[in-house]
Formats: sequence, C-alpha cells, structure tokens
Amino acid sequence: MKVILTGSTGFIGREVLSQCLAHPAITSIVALSRRDLPAHEKLKVALIEDFKTYPDSIRNEIRDAEACIWTLGKAHMPNNDIARRVSLDYTLAAAKVFRETCQKPFRFLYCSGAAAERDQNKPLWFMQEYRHIRVREPWWNHRNFTDQLQGQVENELLGFADDHPGFEAHIVRPAMVLARGMSLHSIVFGLGPSVKLDDLAGAMLDLVLKGGKKNIWENADLNSVR
Repeated sequence: MKVILTGSTGFIGREVLSQCLAHPAITSIVALSRRDLPAHEKLKVALIEDFKTYPDSIRNEIRDAEACIWTLGKAHMPNNDIARRVSLDYTLAAAKVFRETCQKPFRFLYCSGAAAERDQNKPLWFMQEYRHIRVREPWWNHRNFTDQLQGQVENELLGFADDHPGFEAHIVRPAMVLARGMSLHSIVFGLGPSVKLDDLAGAMLDLVLKGGKKNIWENADLNSVR
C-alpha cells in the first residue's frame, strides 16, 4: 500500500513514519512536509508551503496512494484563526484533493483528540472556540471531558465521507499519549485514560491497512486494536 503522511516531524507523526517504514505492507510513503526528512528507499518527501494548495507536482506524487494518516497540528496554537486554518481548512482541503486525485477506495485517518466536541451548540467550560474546532490539549485541562464528543473538523470530515462514496474516513481520539520509556510520569498518567505512543501508531497503521467497522476510535479502542 502507498500512503500519504502529514505531521511526520511531530511527536505522533514521527512514530507513525517510523512504523510505516518498517511495515512490509507499506510499500511506498509520500510525506507532505514543509521541510526535508532523512532519506529512505520507501520515502518520498513532497515539500509543501501551503496545505490548502496542491500543485500538479504533488498531485502526481500522490496519484496512486490508497490512504492517508493525518497527524498535522500542534497542541497549542497562537490564536483561533491559526487553529481553524490548520485543523479545519487544511484537513478539508486535503480530503477534497485526495478524493479527486488518489486511488478509490481511499482511506483517510485523522488524528483528533479525546476532548473534541461535535455538538457545536454545547457550551464548554474553557477554550470554547478551539475545542469546538479540534482538541489536542494537555491532559490537565481536559481530564474531566474525556466523554465529550468531537469537534467541527470531525463533523465536516465524516460528512464529506458520507457525501462521497469511495472516500472512507476514520477518526482516532487518543487521550494522554505516553512517550516510549516513561517511568515516574507513567504512574501519574496511568490514573487516567492514556495510550502508549507505539501502540497508538500501530493501531493507526492497522486501521489504514485493514479498515474498521466504525468511524470513531476512542482511546479504549486504540488500546485494543492490536
């Protein structure tokens, strides 16, 4: 399978890339990135300045891709306009390009967050606009909100998939992601929902390769996929 990756220099994206490179079923990878990555025979880096604009050179690189793992974004962004552009506009622009350009069926796996709120009319206690868009906040901010549903980007992406047969969307909602080798911190984080980084990345690969019977994958689901 040929896959598209975003966020490959980030905390989760680096692990996803590493596992994709090692997985025999992943035969080719196109990393959409603003900067270059270490060379690998399976990896093609497509440098991109604006994730809302895809020139023909990039479209040609991704034309035969069958899936995307989207981990683009940061836990904290300077303002809500930037958060909206990165979380919502970039994601939906990419989904439209992939549907037009890539193989069908196409599987899009989006990494969201445990506290995202899909009910856009529901009042939130803190960071209301950002949490409605898409959330990857520190665990101490959203530990009481792990049962709340996803945000606007999830609604838009799932609606887009419903409207376009052959485009399959899956959303993963990890809670606290534990880095490899965590020790003392793991004792504290273990009191609440968490998932190990390598297990999260492995579950995401499994979903991209095999698909699944549902579209939303909660933290508990991610811990049980593998």
